[in-house]
Amino acid sequence: MSKDESSNRERRPGRPRSQRARNAALDAAYAILREEGFGRVTVEAVAASAGIGKPTIYRHWANARELAMAALMERSISEPADGDVAEATSPVAQIEALMIAMAEQFQTPAGRQVALMMASAEPGSELAKSFRNQVMMKSRNRAGELLQQAIDEGELRANLDAETALDLLFGPVFYRLLTGHAPIDAAFCKSLLATCLAGLQNTAPGQQTA
Repeated sequence: MSKDESSNRERRPGRPRSQRARNAALDAAYAILREEGFGRVTVEAVAASAGIGKPTIYRHWANARELAMAALMERSISEPADGDVAEATSPVAQIEALMIAMAEQFQTPAGRQVALMMASAEPGSELAKSFRNQVMMKSRNRAGELLQQAIDEGELRANLDAETALDLLFGPVFYRLLTGHAPIDAAFCKSLLATCLAGLQNTAPGQQTA
């Protein structure tokens, strides 16, 4: 082999990430989670079950913990179906349906495992960021669209701060998820929305609060 050929080989970039291998790792990790529990999810076990090498797993996730979280979120925790939410009669009713659907996800065994992992995760970790982006922010962004629609239609007062309103709605959900002091269920979501609406709604048709 010539010197130039050797140099070219050294500069050759690594193989691109394989979506098929990624999906195989997620499927294997999720199967282990369901059958044996979180403690059995290791990079070695997933690699053996998926028929892929450990370096392939490390191209996508830093450790087994991140892989387990990704498997739970992508294989069992999903955003509510648009069709289910759209059945509600108004933007505010759709926000309620969205929050209830999200709460139902957290009541599943997989959802409770996510809560346990999040409770011990560092706020700035990749695990926490992944959870916020793939679970909380999807629902929050959809609620933001509905909130703006409610404002445009006069259901909510025009001068409210939408970002603060969304934090009021979703902050308590995140808090209960992390602390586990009380359930995240339909009753809680309805009460939370009703409490927030006391300060967000118009006082009467065509009349807005100052």
